Amino acid sequence: MTPHFASLNAAYQLHFYLWFKTNYGRPLLTENSRLLVQEVLAEVCARESYHLLDTDCAQDNLRLLVSSNPRQPVSKVVNMLKGNVSRQFGLAFPTQLKAQNCPSLWARGYFARSSGKVEIERVRQYLESQVAHHGYKGTWTGKLTFRNPNFKSPAFKLEHSFCMLDYHLVLATQDRLPLFDEEIASKLINYVLAIGRKHRFVVDRMSMMPDHVHLIVEAVPSLSAEACVLAILENTRHWMTKRYTGVLKEMDAWNVWEPSFYAGTVGEYTTAQVRQFLKMN
Repeated sequence: MTPHFASLNAAYQLHFYLWFKTNYGRPLLTENSRLLVQEVLAEVCARESYHLLDTDCAQDNLRLLVSSNPRQPVSKVVNMLKGNVSRQFGLAFPTQLKAQNCPSLWARGYFARSSGKVEIERVRQYLESQVAHHGYKGTWTGKLTFRNPNFKSPAFKLEHSFCMLDYHLVLATQDRLPLFDEEIASKLINYVLAIGRKHRFVVDRMSMMPDHVHLIVEAVPSLSAEACVLAILENTRHWMTKRYTGVLKEMDAWNVWEPSFYAGTVGEYTTAQVRQFLKMN
């Protein structure tokens, strides 16, 4: 499918707690090498437009709180940070690696978890309140809100890594036109679930208003927030064009969506709680 949206504008706040362990849990990160690690982290973050919010470096592991933009998948952020630190460490301290019988600084894999301003449970409650908040009443409104009964985090089992990456996404219809009624909403929700199976994200909650949509999704680390949004926008636009041409013609809304979105990470713990945890260790 030829992409309809060449580029997207985004409002976002994306925070990730990352944890890397040294090879075999060896105490490789001495006081001198920790200074090098901090320098390399600062260089990589400046070059790649990451924001290093907090760090905690011990002898056998490194914990980070990192902010990135929607185009950057977590897997790429991890590879850039781990790869650059490991390379510079190997150049600076080759005898230390040899003495510990380690081929490189880091063990395979990593831990990654999203966090946000508020806990994920509060965001779930927020989504479920949207129908009433916008003044819609009646039994028919039950079709506007979806709670996935099969959702369980972590939604994906990954080799060597453990990730729980949850996003709150908000998408608006073209010119905020009221395109979705309860009939379209229920079918569109099912279609978004199918999109998720193909692109490797799982819908936890979804709330559909006539002119905008809220979702909470959990995605694999190789899928950026923007890639997730693009998959939804492009596929649902095509789906609406095939099935509801009359609605789009009447509303003059052939694009279906605005080329913009909001993406915010959420998690069991807030970013403030993660920062406090890092300071305590």
